[in-house]
Amino acid sequence: MLRMLLRENISDVQKCFTHVVNHFLALGKTFEIKELNVKVLKSLYRTWQPKSTTTSESKDLTTMTVATLFSKLKEYE
Repeated sequence: MLRMLLRENISDVQKCFTHVVNHFLALGKTFEIKELNVKVLKSLYRTWQPKSTTTSESKDLTTMTVATLFSKLKEYE
């Protein structure tokens, strides 16, 4: 499981997450959009908990793309 480190920013997390997901896709693993979004939100550092909770409660994670989620997190950052 990926975890955000204290000094990492959202761009670092996005790059690492995309890299790992692409490797899984190359191996034939498929993901639902919601599953990827939940994994991103769960990987964030503790200080991001309020934003993570707000996002998961107010947005439809089944239709929001991962790119949109990362852009919203960058706005918050």
